Amino acid sequence: MDNIQPDNDAFIVNSSNDALILTSAYPNLKSLTRLFFVLIFFMLIGGIIGGFLFLDSKHLGSEAIKPLINLILYIGFMLLTIRYGIKKAKKNQPTPFNIRFNKIPFWLIPVLILTTIALVVGLEWVSNLIPMPDSVRNFFEKVSTKNFFSIITLVIAAPILEEILCRGIVLKGLLKNYAPNKAILISALFFGLIHLNPWQALPAFFGGLFLGWAYYKTQSVIPGMIIHATINGTSVLFLFLPYQRQQSFSTLLGEPFYILICALSALVFIMGCWLINRKAVSMSD
Repeated sequence: MDNIQPDNDAFIVNSSNDALILTSAYPNLKSLTRLFFVLIFFMLIGGIIGGFLFLDSKHLGSEAIKPLINLILYIGFMLLTIRYGIKKAKKNQPTPFNIRFNKIPFWLIPVLILTTIALVVGLEWVSNLIPMPDSVRNFFEKVSTKNFFSIITLVIAAPILEEILCRGIVLKGLLKNYAPNKAILISALFFGLIHLNPWQALPAFFGGLFLGWAYYKTQSVIPGMIIHATINGTSVLFLFLPYQRQQSFSTLLGEPFYILICALSALVFIMGCWLINRKAVSMSD
């Protein structure tokens, strides 16, 4: 992880009476905690607005309009949080702040997708470590619909907006304040916590480690968007399978094939990470 040098705008340097004052980049742990509660606040506002609208859903035309409203509200509170983060980041650095949409080589796209699919097998196992009560499972099945706008939220809106926030703003700043391993760990914890429930937070944390590592190696949010969309897209595919409630990789494949798939997935994931790591120097130059 030592191949990529830290940004020149890691600190603001002010001179006063021949003294140097160093101000850490945004965010550090304290400001990241504040950012978390800012996001929760905007989420609550969105939830209240949605609640009022859904109280009279019959006059909205149809129950099918709810996913569209949820999409609009989600985009709204995420953009407000991103705007808040960018505004704070601009105040803490002397150079213009930018989200890194650095181009990546075409060959990296299938590598990221295949590596992520391999990772999903492990994330699915992790998500089952915490037993889910039937009431919670019923709630998730109710909100996880095959509606077009719900799919857009999961596969397009969430990967773009959450990667801009969690990697493009949060991790970018953390990498200027802490060692890479610590910065990636903190950003993954933040990514897990914003999912607000342990059944999503735990796999989101482990997925966040890979997302953060990919950002660090490529210095671009684009790989994270591809990884994020692949993870969410895989979960969407499960919605179209029959008997969704009982389905997991182990029940779909059976124990012997599941063990084989786990072993192959681990091999593919390791090879994918090796390839990304090997080519990271040329991508960052």
